[in-house]
Amino acid sequence: MPPSSLIAPSPAGPPPSDPPPSDPALPALFVPPGPLLVAGRPLALLPGLTLRAGEVLHLHGPNGAGKTTLLRALAGEQAGVEGARIAGDVPGSRTARAATAWVSTDAPLPDDLNAGEFLHFTAALWSRPAGPLLALAGTLGLDRWLDAWPQDLSRGTRQKVALSAALGLGLPLTLLDEPFGTLDTAARAALLRAIQARAQAGGALIVTTHGDELAPLRPRTLTLDVA
Repeated sequence: MPPSSLIAPSPAGPPPSDPPPSDPALPALFVPPGPLLVAGRPLALLPGLTLRAGEVLHLHGPNGAGKTTLLRALAGEQAGVEGARIAGDVPGSRTARAATAWVSTDAPLPDDLNAGEFLHFTAALWSRPAGPLLALAGTLGLDRWLDAWPQDLSRGTRQKVALSAALGLGLPLTLLDEPFGTLDTAARAALLRAIQARAQAGGALIVTTHGDELAPLRPRTLTLDVA
């Protein structure tokens, strides 16, 4: 089944085999000033945001401020951000989903594919070569786990698999929710290099953390506070 919580497919089916080319004049993400809504009620006030190719945004704030809610809304998993545009279209649209990779904190994987099969499946679903996904998996120390099933993997290892898929696809916008939290020191350094490489290749990224792991990249920052 498609990895719905990793890289959300369009409600009408998987991403298009040949998604339309991105318009370089369009920002990867535009969010107008306004409230972040949960069940129609304001959770946080967004100051407005335009994120362009090559930019990394560090999204931080206290627990309950809406960081995960914002990422889920941008990934098209729930409503909450009025007027937002990804690749020129609304979050959750086929165009937006074809441009967005998303890794949640739980990083669920389909239970009928081992780790290596999942990476190959994800690459095929998005009509991308599997090589970059597998190379990143090796960088994150996953070579010995590629034949393992999700139920046999630790949470941190599952997250490494999901991160390898999301960053290896090379989509215009990547959303990562607390990706450093379960990783060891070596994997954190490898992930930071992967985020930097994705930005240098023209990707835009939003990353939530409670620490300063992104500091070497000198990212843009956005702090959310409860409304």
